[in-house]
Amino acid sequence: MIILRCAAAAIQARPNTIRLSLVILALLSCTIAYANADTVRPNILILLTDDQRPDTLTCYDSASPIRTPEIDRLASLGTLFRHAFVTTPICCVSRASILTGRYAANHRVHNFNVPLDDEIFADSYPAHLKRSGYFTGALGKHGVGITAQVRESYDVFDAQATQGPRFRNYLGKRMHDAEWLTVRTLEFLDQVPAGQAFCLQVNYKEPHGTSVPAPEDDNLLESKFFQRGATDTEAAFKMNPLRVQQGLNRWCYINEYNKDGNINPYIRQYHEKIVSVDRSVGAILEGLSSRGLAGNTVVLFLSDHGLHLGEKQLSGKWTPYEQSLRIPFIYYDPRNQERRGLENQQMVLNIDLAPTVLELAGLAVPASMDGLSLLPLVQGQSNSWRDIFYIEHYCSPPTAPWFIPRHEGYRTEKEKFIRWVDMGHVVEEYFDLQTDTEEINNLAGVASAEDRVEAARSRFKEWRKLNPVNYEHKLGGVPHFDSRDIDWARFETEKPKEFARIKAQVERLGVTWQQAVEDWEIRYTIGKNARYWY
Repeated sequence: MIILRCAAAAIQARPNTIRLSLVILALLSCTIAYANADTVRPNILILLTDDQRPDTLTCYDSASPIRTPEIDRLASLGTLFRHAFVTTPICCVSRASILTGRYAANHRVHNFNVPLDDEIFADSYPAHLKRSGYFTGALGKHGVGITAQVRESYDVFDAQATQGPRFRNYLGKRMHDAEWLTVRTLEFLDQVPAGQAFCLQVNYKEPHGTSVPAPEDDNLLESKFFQRGATDTEAAFKMNPLRVQQGLNRWCYINEYNKDGNINPYIRQYHEKIVSVDRSVGAILEGLSSRGLAGNTVVLFLSDHGLHLGEKQLSGKWTPYEQSLRIPFIYYDPRNQERRGLENQQMVLNIDLAPTVLELAGLAVPASMDGLSLLPLVQGQSNSWRDIFYIEHYCSPPTAPWFIPRHEGYRTEKEKFIRWVDMGHVVEEYFDLQTDTEEINNLAGVASAEDRVEAARSRFKEWRKLNPVNYEHKLGGVPHFDSRDIDWARFETEKPKEFARIKAQVERLGVTWQQAVEDWEIRYTIGKNARYWY
């Protein structure tokens, strides 16, 4: 344990101040200590879905239109976290946070197909476990850029940086994603060397919009009629900031969720996809049991973010609102028979997974991780917990149908503070969550709430000082919210087609290039018409 503490001390500083050689030296020392551990370490199974709301599971909401008996069984045997959230509601960034236990500002992944820096991934939970002697695996949607170091940190790596196919031809059979993941998980279990602990992350594609129901589940809810939510109204939509009204969430509402004015096909299929996940979870749990592994395998079930289903006439994720941030999160440890079927009301986060996994494995949690181990909560030993978490979203792909506005802020049990930060022109929202659970009444700018908003502003500013924005504008890539200096000559050279479309719009509108950069409404109009968000 002395060596373990020394290794942890070597990485106390933020990763961007650490020399990679020092990290590797310390971690190699840790490996020696880990190898001498004389305790039986648990197996760890992480089941991660994509875009899943908590209310799609009957253990969270008995009124859910589908039954999820297998996932409910996990909750009945373990701990269900009633207030679980992500810190960044988009696939790639959230998954980087899950791997590293860090906020986006500290793992520095802000876009699709961008890998974690080597020194940061060296401090991720799978890298730590692999060095400590765990047999490690990742299946399905990895969601973050893949490097040689990533592959080397897993004994079995059958994963993709992006979505992956809906169906796969495997073992002479056409398999739906959930079925394929079931089969590959059981194969992984058969590959684990005797006596060696394992950690496997199974990444379901469902119920993401690019996935489909399994053939046996398609049309399962065809006869069910879904009612619109209470805030699926034009009045509620108009309460959104202008950039949210103009953003991709609105496009998704019009063109996917409420297509042709009918919400039933979207909601029906969204839930039908989860049925295949539940069936897969049941088969995997049975596979653990039949192999004699169930008694020592800790299972964590969660999603990478939530989803709007028409609330405030929005669809998709990407927002700091509750529907986008909230996730299901279930923890099951078969060794802890005394604490079964519990519900926990504390705010837990996706960044808590990595430190939880490390503590389960008997490893020190690096100071570089922003998350907290959940073990004190699930073991009933915690007298205190976080009262705040921070929200960040800087990802806005240049070719999205409509713009994804960037935001940051924080949430406590009582309030939420939001800053929409594109173009350096900040728009704020402040919600009293005790009286306004639907986040309709923005108190920013209301005289009676001025002191509260100023206090929230100051509180976020202090956190941002310690966790500075590190997102850099890249020419021809995703725009930065403060990007006002664009080298148009270079842009034309590197992105000639996109430049030509932008130029045509500048000329059509009769505006200057300066206006095309600095005026938000003009820039938005050009980006929308040019089909490129610069």
